[in-house]
Amino acid sequence: MTRQNRIAHFLRSARHSLVLRLKRFRRTGTLVFVLVALLSAVLCALPFMPVHRSVSEGTVVDADIVSRRDIVYVDGAGTEDLRKRARDEVAPIYKFDSSQLPAAITAFEDIMTRVISIRVQDVTVDQQSQRIAALLMTSASATTKYLATCSESEVQSSKTAARQALTTVMGRGVLEGSLPAARESINTELKNYGISDNQVGSAYLLAARFVSSNLMYDQEATMLARDKAASSISPVVSTILAGTPVVKKGSVLDQNTVDLLLSMGLVWGPRARRNIVSQILVTLLAWAMVALAVMLVGSAKGRTEHLLMETGVIGGSCIAIGWLAGSVATTMTPFFLCLLLGFVFFEGALATVFGLALMVMTWIMAPMRVEVLSGLVVGAISVFIVMRKANKMSALLIAGPIAGVSAGLVYGALAGLTEQRLSVIAANAGYLVAGGVIAAVFALGLTLIFERLFNVATVMRLRELLDTGSKLLAHLFESAPGTYHHSLNVANLAGGAAQRIGANWLMARVGGYYHDIGKLLHPQFFGENRGELPNIHEDISPELSTKVILEHVQAGVTIAESNHLPPEVVDIIAEHHGTTVVQFFYDKASAEQTNLSPDTFRYQGPKPHTRESSLVFLADGVEAAARSLARVDKLALEGLIDAVVNARIADGQLAESQLTLGEIASAKDYFLTSLISFYHVRDAYLTPEEANERT
Repeated sequence: MTRQNRIAHFLRSARHSLVLRLKRFRRTGTLVFVLVALLSAVLCALPFMPVHRSVSEGTVVDADIVSRRDIVYVDGAGTEDLRKRARDEVAPIYKFDSSQLPAAITAFEDIMTRVISIRVQDVTVDQQSQRIAALLMTSASATTKYLATCSESEVQSSKTAARQALTTVMGRGVLEGSLPAARESINTELKNYGISDNQVGSAYLLAARFVSSNLMYDQEATMLARDKAASSISPVVSTILAGTPVVKKGSVLDQNTVDLLLSMGLVWGPRARRNIVSQILVTLLAWAMVALAVMLVGSAKGRTEHLLMETGVIGGSCIAIGWLAGSVATTMTPFFLCLLLGFVFFEGALATVFGLALMVMTWIMAPMRVEVLSGLVVGAISVFIVMRKANKMSALLIAGPIAGVSAGLVYGALAGLTEQRLSVIAANAGYLVAGGVIAAVFALGLTLIFERLFNVATVMRLRELLDTGSKLLAHLFESAPGTYHHSLNVANLAGGAAQRIGANWLMARVGGYYHDIGKLLHPQFFGENRGELPNIHEDISPELSTKVILEHVQAGVTIAESNHLPPEVVDIIAEHHGTTVVQFFYDKASAEQTNLSPDTFRYQGPKPHTRESSLVFLADGVEAAARSLARVDKLALEGLIDAVVNARIADGQLAESQLTLGEIASAKDYFLTSLISFYHVRDAYLTPEEANERT
């Protein structure tokens, strides 16, 4: 044995051993899934675990305290400073006492009456002056003498001016503690009236003493106004970018900084613990959604444990790769890897739920700006569109770069609106594009590994099984050529019908190729392989013939499993006859025995439960029946197809199928068109007798 052969033999043995162990291990798929979910939760929580245990005022920081995520926080000190300024800018509020002015006017009128009465007293001028001074609580002066000696009209003029000035000044409002200024304003006001200096002086003397404070400080209204002004100031929101030191090495912490670190969860405290618990819960919730999708999809196919194993291992690998890549360059993380693998290994809702849930976990682990996140959302939509539309493995290599370019363009457009430097924007956009390419490369590599490890029917694996030169199909061609050609025809019918109704045509075609692989066990017992040899069934009992015929289904399952065909293909092999009866030998045995139960002549099933399996089931029956037609034309083929399909529907064979009546009708139309082409059926002129019969 050459060295190359020994290496190849070793690899085959190792793979076989690994597959056998994995088959045993699949029973613990739930356990593996739970362990992966818990480990993922820990990885997602790691970025939120503070390095510094505890700090206090006066602590000297021995290393930079850096946040791995953009942190938006309320600057309490800055907010309080702005609110204090807003309070200080609110002027005191005073309440106007409207009763002060009437009282002052009344007192003024009373004084004037008494001054006029002194003027008419029969005393000397000096005595009148002194009495007026005493009344006005001032010393005798030229002004008081003027009030005593001036004419009646001058007194009235002084009185009118004094009253008007008093009314004007107090009407404006006089603050507490500002009486001197208010009295001075009386003098200023009088000078504007165009009266003589003597009248100004006398009017001032008469009015000034009655000026009183009528603007009272309203403390309650002032405090309410200041509180309202302070509350109108929005909190000062600051942002610390990911990777930016919040506190630099060697800094001495004050209480405000300690409070800030605690509030952001950058040191151990309530906020840090809450952050960690929140991330763990989000991660476990995402895995729970995946588990729910698995149970809904897997229970219908009896593959829940297998799918739990697949989603756990594949998802865990994506998380690990994302975590490692994120520690090198955040924006270069292959965010789209999980979405790509989801569409490769799973179908429909499970693919979408798996991809999005795992992507959320990757986003949690890798800190990013909102511009990056927006780009990734658009990139995810791009992956979804490409992978849903393209049923080729090359879609992996297309979807990843397209998603990366989409994310980079969206990020660049949004980041251009911010204050980031152009060089930083260009670098991050390039990293996002690189992340898409890396995701595609990793997805392709992991697909090659996991499709073999889990024996998954990926597009690549199915296309490989379509190779008619493969060892198993080559053996079928050599040992059972009739069955081989029958299988090709069934594959063409089922695959074409699947394509017409939107089912998985690759799966249907592969199922058609291998559905009769069990006939390798006894190929000579099947008419298509007999050729010119005698019919073996003529020499044995119908029961024995039926036993051999029925046996080819289980033999096919065994051969398929030993050759590591995907479980979906094995299901098609097991279901391609459903629970139908081998009618020919049942009728033959019934002619010899009475009250014979058909159960002995019935396939063990199960009935087909997927659209692809159901199409192979119908195509197999139609193709085999078409071979028995004595005369092949369009009407004969149409009647045969209707008879075969309707009989199987009436027998309940499609009760568990996902085919609708409309899809069955489309499949029948395709069978008819294909068989007409296959048998080269042409329109021919009918004899009168044939025309009458068909009419």
